[in-house]
Amino acid sequence: MPKMEIAINLVFATFFISVGGALHRSSSDQQQRLQELDTFIQTLMTCESRPIVGLTVSVVKDGQTIFAKGYGQRDLQTGQAVDNTTLFGVGSISKSFTSALLAAILGEREDVSWDTVLTDILGPDFRFKDEFRTKEATLRDLLAHKTGLESLGLAIDTGLDIDRAELARRIRYFRQAFPFRTRWHYNNFMYTLAGHVAEKLAGKPYETLLRERLLQPLGMRDTVYLADVVEEGGLNFAQTYWTHNQTGPFVPYNPENRRPVRLHLPAGGVVSNALDMARYMNFHLSGGMDAAGRLVVPEDTLRQTHTADFIMPVYSERVGPDWPVGADMLHGYGLGWMSGYYRGHRRIYHSGLVTGFTSLLSLFPAVRGGVFTSVNGVRGQSKDVHNVIHHQISDILIGKDHWLNTTTACSYPQPWWTRPTANDPVMPETSDEFPRDKRDYEGVYGNRAAGTMTISLNATDGKLYFRLGLIGHGVLMATDHLNVLKASFEGPLTGSTVLVDVKVQNGLVFSLSFRSKPPDPDLLFERNLKLTDPDTTNPKWDGCSNTSGAIHTVLSSRGISIVFILILVMFL
Repeated sequence: MPKMEIAINLVFATFFISVGGALHRSSSDQQQRLQELDTFIQTLMTCESRPIVGLTVSVVKDGQTIFAKGYGQRDLQTGQAVDNTTLFGVGSISKSFTSALLAAILGEREDVSWDTVLTDILGPDFRFKDEFRTKEATLRDLLAHKTGLESLGLAIDTGLDIDRAELARRIRYFRQAFPFRTRWHYNNFMYTLAGHVAEKLAGKPYETLLRERLLQPLGMRDTVYLADVVEEGGLNFAQTYWTHNQTGPFVPYNPENRRPVRLHLPAGGVVSNALDMARYMNFHLSGGMDAAGRLVVPEDTLRQTHTADFIMPVYSERVGPDWPVGADMLHGYGLGWMSGYYRGHRRIYHSGLVTGFTSLLSLFPAVRGGVFTSVNGVRGQSKDVHNVIHHQISDILIGKDHWLNTTTACSYPQPWWTRPTANDPVMPETSDEFPRDKRDYEGVYGNRAAGTMTISLNATDGKLYFRLGLIGHGVLMATDHLNVLKASFEGPLTGSTVLVDVKVQNGLVFSLSFRSKPPDPDLLFERNLKLTDPDTTNPKWDGCSNTSGAIHTVLSSRGISIVFILILVMFL
């Protein structure tokens, strides 16, 4: 063998031995860091500042599940522990399931796309409140939160006893919060409508489509739907908890809270565990393939869901000079995903909140790594728990040194940032005296988008009771402000209070208006309005939006309740 060839072979041999050794050391280092991660999380579980009831974690890298474990308890009463098969509600991470399902459907068709106008799918009878949105709105607008319509948070929580086809009809009554395509405005109802679009395109219920097109092909056999969970059925399902304050005891959520989520499965109703969510992360990181390498969703269509489509308002970026690293740089919102950067690495992610569960999923496409966490109860800010764990695991995935330790993990986001004190509006004092006879408030009130509300006077205790939606009920109380009442919820929504403005017309109670969180307009219920009555208050096309972008809606300036609603599906 010539000397030159021998030399070249020796160089290559040395190179491969060196690379092999580096890979081996990298793998060993990763295993060591994962063992340290286990200790880190166990310490985090007992932080005095925010003790955690139960937690599930899964981590994937290069198509493999490298960590999947449960911590704490899934049920405080029975003492049952969380493991990697314990089911947690993923909340708004469900939105990425909806966009992936639609990507699967669109990938098979040439006649529809993300930019197909909705009326071409849902038919000419579908409409929004104004002509411009109706003629222009596309599937992309729904999924990227570009419609600018009111979010109807109260109706999300109290629940609507309708199907998605009826919701599609009621969309015409949703009012404007922002002009069309001018401002990112999160809206769960638009994802539920997107679920109906999938039903229209594929001719099956959303529940069936999601299972047939995604869950079964990906082997996510344990994944179920929140509204269908029956704890007595033997499922390894985590009970959720909330607290009145930082020192109060953990109180279990009422199972009734899940009922409103049945309609909104496309927005927030998926329930899964660490192992199944690992399969889901690998599906996205592999370009739409299952564990066996079979294509489930076309890669180019799926990748579009990951791509930032609309600029989001910056809520709280964690970057220098106050932070030691660029921990969170937000880029924009895609189709069911947020897009940003962590320490210079592109990160696509989404959080979730539903009936006491809080979750977070982060993917790093360049290193084919991802992490999923979900919690069933924490005293304090649950988002801090998720951020700390995701920062720690992200450092492992991208090969960076840790910048958090067990001390700063418990104090996070301090010492770098102090969360500002909430500036809650001053609530009017409760009064024993109503400004008019209580019987004047009795009756049935309607809102064409949110349904009906009934008010009745109890002859035994003399209190005014209201019922709204599937699970909304409670007591109306007078305040020291004329024609302002307090709606104090009972049952599943105990602890929530909303201010209600009373409009009197011709000496009679004409309407009750539940205050909303700006920029959404207040939710108005008119006496004796039947949902089947023709809408005579607006012309054929309402002038709430036009190409000039002028805002025609009137927003409430009176403030909102001290506690708006505790269990919004939305979580940012």
